[in-house]
Amino acid sequence: MKLLFKTDIEDSEELKELLGFVDVDLKIKNLIPDLRTATNDVIDLIGREIYQKAVDLYNEGEIAEENKEFIYSVRYPIAINAYRLLAPSNDIAHTNDGRKMRTDSNVKLPFEWMIDRDNQAMEKRYYRGLDDLIKFLDSQPQGELLDLWRSSAAFKASHDLFVRTVDEFDKVFMIRSRLLLIKLSPGLEDCEQYDIRPIIGAAKFISLKEKIKSSENIADEKDLQLLKLIRKATVFSALAWAMTRFSIQLLPEGILQHYTSDRQTTQSKKPSLKSEPIAAQQAFEADKAKVLREIQDLMLPEPIIQPDSDIMPGLNYGDKYFST
Repeated sequence: MKLLFKTDIEDSEELKELLGFVDVDLKIKNLIPDLRTATNDVIDLIGREIYQKAVDLYNEGEIAEENKEFIYSVRYPIAINAYRLLAPSNDIAHTNDGRKMRTDSNVKLPFEWMIDRDNQAMEKRYYRGLDDLIKFLDSQPQGELLDLWRSSAAFKASHDLFVRTVDEFDKVFMIRSRLLLIKLSPGLEDCEQYDIRPIIGAAKFISLKEKIKSSENIADEKDLQLLKLIRKATVFSALAWAMTRFSIQLLPEGILQHYTSDRQTTQSKKPSLKSEPIAAQQAFEADKAKVLREIQDLMLPEPIIQPDSDIMPGLNYGDKYFST
């Protein structure tokens, strides 16, 4: 696999340009294994064809001005992820006598809470970099790059659902992240298949999906209300699904809190308590259940109104018995 970095030199100005906080003499050869891992992660997201196009443009020598943003958008998340994978092992010396603490007369070692916060910050940078890459691909004009992106598994995964865009998701719960929407796709699909489809039936399910895919105007008021409720239910379900699966740094701020005291060590830091993800999950599940009941009520058949009829039998007033 070809990398988007020059690995045949001792130091790397390329890394310094991407990651302004690292030293320019950081040995890129030490990063090669992590660069490969980080590259594979990006390929899994955007597809091998898009990555290969970036490699081809990078290897042309002088990168054309119109291609610089594309190359940067692909390289940045790779660089930040590779460095955050290397950093924990690079903080200490691995010697024949075991692991030793590195010391330098001109540099003070950071407190462990500083390292924790830096790790969290780099993880957030990585997710933001991936999000920026996806937004860059989404914003492309008609052409080869947009076609490659739209044919990728990640793009198709989110566009086959009732909730296809960040705007649609944000109307129910604010995430403002295309990356998070893609990662929530399995949770959205689970709700569609196991909760929504059994309630509304296969025919209505398929009909609504076809109208959305074809961008057909949905004129029926009941269908519009149904679609709105389906999106609410799937959003709440996907968020409940994510609570025990995703990193806190990936989730929108405010759902779960992460706190690190300046008097605590790495091992004794206070992360989000185990009960907090469960509590958040239960809250979203309750919201979903409420909306599912609304969908069930909406799908009930209209009551049949019978014409007025005389409920009393005909009477013969000349007889003491009822006659029919």
